[in-house]
Amino acid sequence: MQEALEHVENLNQHLLKLEDEPNVREHVDVLFRSAHTLKGMAATMGYDQIREICKTIEEIFDKFRKDEEKLTPAMANVIFYGIDLLKEMIRDETKKINLQEYLDNLRNPSEFKIDFDSELASQQLKSPTVRVKMAELDSLVNLVGEMMISKMRLEQIIQNYTSDETREIFMNFGRLINDLQYHTMKIRLVPLDQVFNRFSRMVRDVSTSLGKEVQLQVDDSGIELDRTVLDAITDPLLHMLRNAIDHGLETPEERKQSGKQEFGTIKLAASRAGDRVEIVIEDDGRGIDLHAIKSKAVEKKIVTSEQADQMTDDEVIDLLGTPGLSSAKTVTDLSGRGVGMDVVMTRVKNVGGHVKIKTEKGAGTHISLTIPLSLAIIGGLLVNIANQKYILPLSSISTTLTVDSSEIRNAHGKEMIILRDKVVPIIRVANLLDGNSEPVVSPSGQVNIVIIDKAGKSYGLVVDSLEREQEIVIKRLENLSQSNSTFSDATILPDGRVALILEPSLLI
Repeated sequence: MQEALEHVENLNQHLLKLEDEPNVREHVDVLFRSAHTLKGMAATMGYDQIREICKTIEEIFDKFRKDEEKLTPAMANVIFYGIDLLKEMIRDETKKINLQEYLDNLRNPSEFKIDFDSELASQQLKSPTVRVKMAELDSLVNLVGEMMISKMRLEQIIQNYTSDETREIFMNFGRLINDLQYHTMKIRLVPLDQVFNRFSRMVRDVSTSLGKEVQLQVDDSGIELDRTVLDAITDPLLHMLRNAIDHGLETPEERKQSGKQEFGTIKLAASRAGDRVEIVIEDDGRGIDLHAIKSKAVEKKIVTSEQADQMTDDEVIDLLGTPGLSSAKTVTDLSGRGVGMDVVMTRVKNVGGHVKIKTEKGAGTHISLTIPLSLAIIGGLLVNIANQKYILPLSSISTTLTVDSSEIRNAHGKEMIILRDKVVPIIRVANLLDGNSEPVVSPSGQVNIVIIDKAGKSYGLVVDSLEREQEIVIKRLENLSQSNSTFSDATILPDGRVALILEPSLLI
């Protein structure tokens, strides 16, 4: 509503300017864009009268652009009156007008007198929201992050003081900074439905053009996401929805022959899981042809024939994220999901998330994206590895444990432990980071293990020691070479030292 009113105000201001400067092309371009955008917004939300008015005004502005018509006083009167009507209808969705009468007047402006509502035309936009540049918001978040770091450093110094008054003052100060951080992070949050609502029209258009009948079921659960995260996942979601329609769902005739309902169903749902959000895209289509993926991977020399024969279904699905597997030909030959999935998975990983795909031939495909709520401040576990301090994100940790070194077993050259009757592979992180081949074992023979959950599977990361949980202010590392892909970010510890943030999924 706020955005629509801003476009109405744009129409008002630039139509006034066009009257004063009829030969300035910029005014016409702004008028056309605002009318066009408002028309699209109204169409998406089902406000037909607003859409029709904007469509007709847009056609008139297009004629101005092509120099087919000039703005006359009578035409300006009718357009201004229409702008007032738009303002009323945006503010009151129950308001209806005699649309045909107004459109006739708009298309054939005459010299009849229009009774303008001067109070309505002069009303200011009273809105509880203010638009702020993302760069300014990012700067604010960075400053709050610096305050958090300074607070943690000060906390270490204050511990040496015995004065109760000093500690009390610091506790109040700490609470104020925490509140400031909380409210600053809230400013960056955007409702997920802002993106989900846009998809309904796209699904309708794509399915119609392909001659398919699709029912989209959407549930955003009222979740809000950090704007940076939302921007990063919008294109991947759009891509997966298009793939679901184009390659996942069958035509009505094919579905009928398979004993299914003629219309296909796509579910787009979001749910909260701790400090993360899970977004699911599920269809009841034909599923992914795993045999075709294996054949393509062998053809592209990503795996050998022998390796392909021994792969499990999950390992074949993991191939979808391999760059170079997909091509334009894959779209038709593989019945979908291959094209661009490597890009989708990379974008999701870049914001600290992961993608999990489950499929059943003839029954459909289930894709889930697990992403963080925010990219600025996260919960982290401080660990020591090879005489260095590192951070592991709490959101990917299921538990920590200390085991006797004798409990680590070796099978086929791979280390593992048994946890709750399940085999959990062990990864010695020090080996990955600096090639250290010495076993990480304390003098008492105990081994510290952090259990990580990745796409429903558990892995154990062996570390030297566990220190503490703490809030982490993320600092981006610029120009990092692709070879150092086990971490992408860093943080500053209370003692002023820098610690790298390890990405468990990349370690695995």
